[in-house]
Amino acid sequence: MQRIAQRGRTLASNTGRVIDALSWVRFSSPAVDSGIEHRVQRKLDALCTVVQERFGVVMRPEVAWDLRGQAAGQANGRRNRIRFNRELAERYPNEFVAQTVPHELAHLVAFQKFGGSIRPHGREWQAVIVALGAKPRRTHCYEVTPTRKLKRFSYQCHCPDTEYQLTAIRHNRIQRGHVYICKRCLQPLGPKVEAH
Repeated sequence: MQRIAQRGRTLASNTGRVIDALSWVRFSSPAVDSGIEHRVQRKLDALCTVVQERFGVVMRPEVAWDLRGQAAGQANGRRNRIRFNRELAERYPNEFVAQTVPHELAHLVAFQKFGGSIRPHGREWQAVIVALGAKPRRTHCYEVTPTRKLKRFSYQCHCPDTEYQLTAIRHNRIQRGHVYICKRCLQPLGPKVEAH
């Protein structure tokens, strides 16, 4: 009987520790404590204050750390959600906090303030990102290694000695009826015919 009571106290004690240890976890974040997550959240909080003062928009985006591959961040205005690439954030923390975080938040602010019909990196977005103190660049300059290799397919147009190497994604789109046009001859691309 005494052992059962002891086990009960140990379980309750351990459960309390687990709950305390997980109390910092936000919805949709993996349960991995990372200094970069805290830096990014502090930056987001500071930027949200600036957004409220400058644009009159209250922003509290949901943050997820599930993005992989070559993209550093991704914003979804309809869901008020930002996805970040943990690997790039940890590899380039200063640039990530200074540039990527405002970049993605600027997308959400532009969406909230100007609607969904604006261009992703248009004048409205540029005005917001400059107000947030970052450079209006479309892409990051982090060194990344591709996460996957896509098979390439040879296509050609009517231009002499011209060949296009299209990824499997574009090849499949063409198979479903999508048409890609050569900018020089304005003719549709077709599968390359091997000369016999």
